[in-house]
Amino acid sequence: MGSVSNSLSSITNPITVEGSSGTGGIFTGTSQFSSEFQSEISREVQIADLPIQMLQNQVTSLQSQSSALATLNTDFTSLQTAVQGIANALDGSSYAADVSNPGVVSATLGTGATQGVYNIQVENVGSYQTSLSTNTWNSSGSTPNTYTLVVGSQTYQFTPTDNSAESVAAAINAQFGNLVQATAVNVGSASSPDERISLQSTSLGPTTVDLQLNGQSLQTQQNPPGSLAQYVVNNSGITVSSNTDTVTISNGITLNLLGAGSASVTVTQPISVLSNALQSFVTAYNQCATDLNAQRGQSGGAIQGQAIVNELQQALNSIAGYFNTANPSAAVNSLSSLGIGMSTTGQMSFDELTFAGAELDGSAVVNAFLGSATSGGFLETATNALNNLLEPGSGLLTTEQSNDQTQITNLQSQITSDQANVSAMQSSLQNQLAQSDAAIAELEQQYSSLTQMFAAENTANLQIANGV
Repeated sequence: MGSVSNSLSSITNPITVEGSSGTGGIFTGTSQFSSEFQSEISREVQIADLPIQMLQNQVTSLQSQSSALATLNTDFTSLQTAVQGIANALDGSSYAADVSNPGVVSATLGTGATQGVYNIQVENVGSYQTSLSTNTWNSSGSTPNTYTLVVGSQTYQFTPTDNSAESVAAAINAQFGNLVQATAVNVGSASSPDERISLQSTSLGPTTVDLQLNGQSLQTQQNPPGSLAQYVVNNSGITVSSNTDTVTISNGITLNLLGAGSASVTVTQPISVLSNALQSFVTAYNQCATDLNAQRGQSGGAIQGQAIVNELQQALNSIAGYFNTANPSAAVNSLSSLGIGMSTTGQMSFDELTFAGAELDGSAVVNAFLGSATSGGFLETATNALNNLLEPGSGLLTTEQSNDQTQITNLQSQITSDQANVSAMQSSLQNQLAQSDAAIAELEQQYSSLTQMFAAENTANLQIANGV
């Protein structure tokens, strides 16, 4: 019987079955039909995998499209930033102010400032109303007093943490610092201190700044009283009075009055600021055109042949081809007037000399052509075109990218579900065929045992017959 056992063990053969979807399992068979069972499982898994492969191909294609759209989104966002850079160059923050007499005024420029020369005659820089405690400050008393602050015709009550001059001044500054500034000062010597509270209004001009306790004034108003600032702009003959020494003489032009006298403020825009902004615009535009062109033709990118390619090109064309139809005879009516040319390959170029000539002929004409993002001109056209592409939730590019990502997510979920089904099917087949294989193997073992038994009996009979 030992030879029978050896014969049976020699046909034991573990078989591995794995589907192309990544599902797999171990099918262990011992019958002579094990390889056929393995082939059948593999064939069924491969057939079930075909729809999954199609879904995976769709995901790969969508991922390539999404990548191409992301590149174009970056390009057009850079172009949007460059257009904003042109608008910033026209903003007052890019202008420079030259003051003829720095001892009279200093200038700060902001949004809305325009080029020009502004003259100012400062007659009085003004002064603040001040007061000082009439007597040495009395900080006695364990319970904090309730004081009354008087600023002009208004009164305000407050209670400090204690009655010291420092605590009273701190309370005033914390609660009413927009009206008056308080300081604790020593008008005596180090050896014989005389501590008092000084008050100063935050607005120029004569007023009352007083501190009272129980209805009694603790302060003496200082002389001379405060005075308003006074100045005349561009020799208008009209004296303007102000309760602050920071005054706005034109939209975006703020002056700080420093001393009496005359000064002129010349506001100019360095040509390099706008020139650099236009060069950045040209560079960003060319990158958009290059990457968009790469999506065309038989060897084009992942979105070649799709409508979005033409729609993006139309947006570029509307920007590059802007023409001032409202004033077609203006010296500057197109980008070419600013030195921005277009080649036959769709690439822009920028000629700084042509732009400099346009600026010399009149920056106001250049600014009128460019306009702003909201009030017409080239900037409004470019801004609207790019917003239509990039606006979160509604822009053409952003919506297309979002749709692709949604499809990719849905397909990946479907693939995961289908792979689980294939795995379940494979496991079921393995279990069913394992049972069949085990039954066949048992029959094979019985057949082998009977065969060996009959062979041994025949051998014994022959030996008897031969007298062995």
